[in-house]
Amino acid sequence: MGSRPTNSYELLTCSLRGHVLVGTDVATVADEDSLVVHEARGTRWHRCLRCDGWHPRPIPDAPTRATMPGRDEIEVPLRGPQLRDRYILRLIALDRAVHVVVLTGLAVAIYFFLGPQSTLRHDYVRIMNALTGGSGGPDAVGGFLGKFRHLFLVQSATLHKIGLLVIAYAALEATEMVGLWFARRWAEYLTFVATLVFVPLEVYELTKSVTTLKVTGLVLNLAIATYLLLAKRLFGVRGGHRAEHARKMARSGWAAIESAGVPPAGRTAGPEPAMEHVH
Repeated sequence: MGSRPTNSYELLTCSLRGHVLVGTDVATVADEDSLVVHEARGTRWHRCLRCDGWHPRPIPDAPTRATMPGRDEIEVPLRGPQLRDRYILRLIALDRAVHVVVLTGLAVAIYFFLGPQSTLRHDYVRIMNALTGGSGGPDAVGGFLGKFRHLFLVQSATLHKIGLLVIAYAALEATEMVGLWFARRWAEYLTFVATLVFVPLEVYELTKSVTTLKVTGLVLNLAIATYLLLAKRLFGVRGGHRAEHARKMARSGWAAIESAGVPPAGRTAGPEPAMEHVH
């Protein structure tokens, strides 16, 4: 079994969005362009700026420009640690999006219940009296139906406070979601702190009862916190922000393309996707 390719995130992105090739529309290429494009045996080979694969293209019959654009004109796509981080942070953002949807629905349910609470209480008592033949009413009903009795004992002011807390938590999760989606550093700190704050509560809940959902939630949150702390080097860990920035710069942009070298002419990276981005 072969080892996992080191550019797996790049290959995945290219399979979804297409290769990023430059120089497909130029009349001539020079020796100094060989890092990203060169000609061999009558075929022009273009290097994908994301996955480093080389792909043959015919020399254009009607080129739109004479020579290759300068490096300052070419936008190098995300690759290396930056691309990996983009995938992981957006997965965490999607997790937060699920939380936002659930919390928003809960808030709506609370305020929907708060408005007609007295009417609902009256209907509940009437139904329970009918079920028990008037002997004890709601207090005589056990099991799942009997648990609803406690909802009607909650004061409206308390429900208001609960609803506000749920809304505030949903707003926090939404802020994390947006920040992580756009890979903002402040969102990484916010998510780390907010995640750890609720870990003691999750542990306490597990001491009361153990369920698959609770265990999964705790493990997921611990994994997120560990990734943010170590991989993103928060709070000065592993060199902090300066080391994180240096790591990204060394393995992204033109520096990463140059360090990957130039494969022999005529060697491709395998099957090509149907669509490509070209510059």
